[in-house]
Amino acid sequence: MLKYIKKTAAAFVVGIIMFNSSALAYDDVPYTSQYFYGIEYLRRNDVFKNTKLFKPNILISRAEFIKYLVLLNSPDFIAPKTVKLPFTDTKNSAWYAPYFDEAIKLGILDAGDKKVYPDKKITALEAVILLFHSKSTPIPKKYIGTIPYKDIESSKEWQGIMMRAIMLGIIKPERNDFAGIYANLTRAQAAQMIYKMDLIDLRDPQVNAESQDPNLKKIVDSWNIITSEYVNRDDLDAGKLTDAAIKGMADVLGDPYSVYMNTQNNQIFNDELGGEFEGIGAYVGTDESGKVKIIAPIKGSPADKAGIEAGDIIKKVDDFSSEGANINDVVTHIKGPKGSTVTLTIERGGKTMNISVKRDTINVTSVTGDVIDNGDIMNIKLSTFGENTANEFRDISELIQANSNIKGIILDMRDDPGGYLDTAIRILNELLPKNSLAVTIKYTDYSLDQKTASD
Repeated sequence: MLKYIKKTAAAFVVGIIMFNSSALAYDDVPYTSQYFYGIEYLRRNDVFKNTKLFKPNILISRAEFIKYLVLLNSPDFIAPKTVKLPFTDTKNSAWYAPYFDEAIKLGILDAGDKKVYPDKKITALEAVILLFHSKSTPIPKKYIGTIPYKDIESSKEWQGIMMRAIMLGIIKPERNDFAGIYANLTRAQAAQMIYKMDLIDLRDPQVNAESQDPNLKKIVDSWNIITSEYVNRDDLDAGKLTDAAIKGMADVLGDPYSVYMNTQNNQIFNDELGGEFEGIGAYVGTDESGKVKIIAPIKGSPADKAGIEAGDIIKKVDDFSSEGANINDVVTHIKGPKGSTVTLTIERGGKTMNISVKRDTINVTSVTGDVIDNGDIMNIKLSTFGENTANEFRDISELIQANSNIKGIILDMRDDPGGYLDTAIRILNELLPKNSLAVTIKYTDYSLDQKTASD
């Protein structure tokens, strides 16, 4: 079983495993789709059955969305022969009637409402409200803080729930200043929202949070004092204050695998996994004592050519000391524009040395394959789990399927620093039998099993 660790240094044992391909569940939903796992979530929960096409780009109606929620929350649902709905704009004989009847029992719909608009295309705003109702989750009455989105008005009664949904990642804003809450949802977008809602811890920290936790009250009081009474309060940068507070909490954990990434660090992280970035071309991680080290230089990269080696402990980056710093701060200092030079002070075998490296544009091919052992074995090297890794792996898998002489593969993940969990699961779709357990994710209050794809 592949062991996946997000954004950490991980050494994997080389092993030989047999190859097993897996077909797509829907002909119109490729593995590369950003909505793949949301749609798979619906399928695995029997929301969609016996169909080859999902039709992800069709706009979804309120009735269809409510049907999804009913089937997910009532897996043993059996439609009654007759129902009597209390709404003035529904028909008791309509296909959606049994689902609406069950939705009332589940608290998704309110029997006191006069209309529910079953045929109307559903917006992100309407979907979020129904999602919260489906989980019996307290709906935030008020968002305390600045709302940067022009289409989320602070005067609206639903502004709290929309900001909560954005913070939880249930919806993704269209722009930094525009959330897109009135946009009609496609089937794929609806599936993704439902999937994300079921993955998160839905406890609402805004409901009487200060009265429940005196430590949180201290944080709020400190914020209020600084922003209202600091002598140069007009010069304060609220974003920097927020980043510093969150970073401080993450640092106190003393866990090298738990770090806070601000906007800049997050962009660097995503660029690296995207397959192209500007820097020296080396994977960086931490050892068991928390020291920042080189996991592996990328072959042919500036770091590789300059003599950087796997296992080198990074003491300084130019004048920036890595002692006590988290890995993302170190990576931020290492990376830089093409053509600039950075000097790493490293420790290797008890000796300290300085190595200067000229940065360049790094294009990462995360999967390579070579046929060995008289053509019987494909030796596959996985260097990271980035955005393109699953597609690159699939290209090699097709070569394996076309070559009857290949009996198995060696999957070499030594010095792989990690990456996206979805990418790792998409690769497992190619290696494990259909509907096999791929990973168990342990949350605070529950665990979630994710399985490989099945027909």
